[in-house]
Amino acid sequence: MAQNDGPPTDGTDPIDELPTAASGSSSLADELEIAGDPPLLPTREPMRTIFRVLGTIEQVLGSLLLVLVLILVLVQVASRYIPGSAPWTGELARLSMVWGTFILAGYLIAYPPHHIAIQVIDYVAKGRWLASVKLFVSVVILLTTLVLIYGSLSLLATDIGQVTPAGEIPLRFVNAVPLVGLVLVALRVVLAMAIRDIPALLRSGGDAT
Repeated sequence: MAQNDGPPTDGTDPIDELPTAASGSSSLADELEIAGDPPLLPTREPMRTIFRVLGTIEQVLGSLLLVLVLILVLVQVASRYIPGSAPWTGELARLSMVWGTFILAGYLIAYPPHHIAIQVIDYVAKGRWLASVKLFVSVVILLTTLVLIYGSLSLLATDIGQVTPAGEIPLRFVNAVPLVGLVLVALRVVLAMAIRDIPALLRSGGDAT
């Protein structure tokens, strides 16, 4: 019995049926972005643009702080082999790491890959129960952030002009950066509750009835 090795008779080429990144008007990166978790952004302008710009600023500041940490650590290493010392480099490197953590905390709430979380409940609860749990988590995060904001404001209000030991950086500035990060976290959590958690709970409640 003869085997047909020629092209299919319907005029289609099997190679054309294979998915490629160049096929169509969207690239592979666009397809992955669509398939992944979308960023947490308002649905209406101009707030959507404002939050996009805010996210870009957070990215830039976080990246600059990481680069600063790298440079300061390299300076510390080099200072072991050259005359002189700069004790302020270690202090500023530690502060930069803390500042970067707080500045990017709000960004990681809104943009993937987000903060590290154990999402066991997503496989157990469904529908209204899952929406209720997610709203409860957002409320807990918001309340915790508000308590930390209050503590940061109290810390700034009681400042007596102290400075850091090595670099003599005013502690008012040192403590103000985490306050900004906490405000950005609270802002993102309120946004998540308004456009994701509460609507999801209302939709699941309507489906249940």
